[in-house]
Amino acid sequence: MFKKTDPNPQLDMFTSPTMQLGARASKKYTDPNAWHNQYFRMYTSKIDEERFKVLFPEGKKSGRPTASIRVLVSMSWLKEGFGCSDEELFEKCEFDLLTRKSLGLELISDVTPSLDTYYLFRRRICEYYEKTGIDLMQECFEAVTGSLVKQLKISGKCIRMDSKLIGSNIARQSRYELICTTLQKFLKSAEVCSLPAELQELAKAYLGEDSSKTVYRSDADTLQSRFAQIGSFIHQLLSGYRDDDPCCALLRRVFDEQYTMKDGKAVLRDKATVKADSVQNPNDPDATYRNKNDQKVQGYVTNITETVEDDKPSIITSVQVETAVFADCHFLQEAVENSERVTNTTVEDLYADGAYQSPDNRAFAEGHAGMRLKTGKMQGGNRWELIRHDEDGLTVVDKQTGNTYEAVKAVTNQGKRQRWRIPWANKTGWRYFEDKDIEAYQLRKQIESLPPEEQRRRNNVEAAMFQYSFHTRNGKTRYRGLLKHRMQAYARCAWMNFRRVVIFQSAAFQRATFYLFWPLRGALGCMMLIFSNQLQVRPFCRESPRIAI
Repeated sequence: MFKKTDPNPQLDMFTSPTMQLGARASKKYTDPNAWHNQYFRMYTSKIDEERFKVLFPEGKKSGRPTASIRVLVSMSWLKEGFGCSDEELFEKCEFDLLTRKSLGLELISDVTPSLDTYYLFRRRICEYYEKTGIDLMQECFEAVTGSLVKQLKISGKCIRMDSKLIGSNIARQSRYELICTTLQKFLKSAEVCSLPAELQELAKAYLGEDSSKTVYRSDADTLQSRFAQIGSFIHQLLSGYRDDDPCCALLRRVFDEQYTMKDGKAVLRDKATVKADSVQNPNDPDATYRNKNDQKVQGYVTNITETVEDDKPSIITSVQVETAVFADCHFLQEAVENSERVTNTTVEDLYADGAYQSPDNRAFAEGHAGMRLKTGKMQGGNRWELIRHDEDGLTVVDKQTGNTYEAVKAVTNQGKRQRWRIPWANKTGWRYFEDKDIEAYQLRKQIESLPPEEQRRRNNVEAAMFQYSFHTRNGKTRYRGLLKHRMQAYARCAWMNFRRVVIFQSAAFQRATFYLFWPLRGALGCMMLIFSNQLQVRPFCRESPRIAI
């Protein structure tokens, strides 16, 4: 049974902190501009609990929420804002008056949700997403963010985006450690006694093995022998299960990624053929591998989109989290749609780096009310200057040597595809250029012609990426799994939006106060100047003695 939180709880003068605190503490506690009161006003009170009603269907033995839904959601956002552990979070919610006030726990007697209730709520959100594909935390984040955008009258016509690699809370494993720990995970969940007698002894041996020590103590030949033995054992195990059996899905995936069958034997694959989206650690099967700018990450990539407007705070309107192999250019179209849904405004200008450039994205921008896609330097080489004269003429300038070539149109049998070539010292003796190379060169020239202030707008998104990963350790979060990383990203970005709004309102109040009292300050300064000048000018006195010079 679902039960909404009472918006107007009954207060008690004997358990209300305002009645127990001193005058100075009570003034700070009730200050409407204090962070805890603003957080409750802008976030906790704006959370729509009806959205989470589907987690507690009527007529089923699913129980009812023993705590306020909006308190549970708000607690998860506070946790990522403070960068604390679950234990520290619950300690703050129990004994920190300001934290309790931000959650709407007005009285000292108000009970904080238990740790089990908190975990059960998060688990139900993940299970609901797996069944329906609907992310309730994303909907809640967008709804609260939309109310902030509407309150501050922020325009979504101009946005910028960037991505950040985030590591999962897993250890790096060698290939043997990966295979052995996955096997051990399967054997612990399965009944060893139900295995055939010839496999039971081997299963017990693998269960008691420390794979890290095995790798450390073994030479290359011994390790290859161990690979063959464990591969043969896993193949025998999997032969007793159906291919679609969920209990051995992870073990089967790791076996298929690391081994291939030849003549009925399990043979270890070449390491170069193992893909980046393979399992990196059985404790987090969703995490994938990526090497970007010498940054090796086993985890995920987060794409953040925020508004850009002068004299207004930048509000994060879209948060996307995918596995690390997900390319940046694949985020753009969905991010634009998310941002327009939150701001209720059509995007006209989008600032991003060169990784977001792709033919599909350029076609999307042209068909999206003429949206201007302004990116940084594109990926790839920029050695050649390609000058198109007419349908057949092309001048090629080598920027490294300064040589100029008149390209010759090459014959092709691939339909409308056009190619030009120049003499070059390689196996074929020619260097070829296509229409896509000319288009990329023209796009690079267009990007380089952007004024510096336009380029700085994109660079400012780096502040959001820094704040997003501020509480990570060595680039790793506290979580495992794609869904939990998404929930962490929504919570962290919600806190970032809150802090930006608070800082903006504080600065706006200071500016308003300055301009309000500026005329009075100027008049007072003039009076002080006149008064000081009068003190310095002494009138002539007849009785004063004259000094002969």
